[in-house]
Amino acid sequence: MRKILPLLLVLLAVIIKAQQYPLVVYNFSPVAVAKLKIKVTDPTTWQYDCHPIASGETAGLIQPGTTVTYDLMNNSASKTPPINQWDIMSHYIGIPDAIYNVNAGATIPAAITSIINWQSITIVFVNGETIDVGRGCTQPGTPTYNSGATPSGRTAATNTLAAPAQQILTIF
Repeated sequence: MRKILPLLLVLLAVIIKAQQYPLVVYNFSPVAVAKLKIKVTDPTTWQYDCHPIASGETAGLIQPGTTVTYDLMNNSASKTPPINQWDIMSHYIGIPDAIYNVNAGATIPAAITSIINWQSITIVFVNGETIDVGRGCTQPGTPTYNSGATPSGRTAATNTLAAPAQQILTIF
């Protein structure tokens, strides 16, 4: 019994650690979002290497007045709209690059999901307008960037994409 408790504690820590920075998207705009193009990176490499280690995009609309939370990359296919696959560029941490189709049951290794942080998001509206939000490739604490309002007046804001935390993307 003494040996089982430490094992259970380690397993619990692994589950809690796995992708600890969820992305919450609120669409308060009167226009549906056709697609979110999401890039994710390892925040510990900002000074050295700023390429994203994962990228994916939604497959379906985010209707006006709806919210979606992408809490785990491995269950992103179960969200509405889903992110069915992730293109992972992880060779720099010793894992071969691959495309993980989570909709078909592929599992992204915890060595990848435990280190990610949201880097940039491109919002594509059904009318073709776009907004880019994210952080630059510099040290932590650098302000986020935002491409500004669309011609029809759509805007977006994030709580922070510069520091590890729950990321909130609000679309107006």
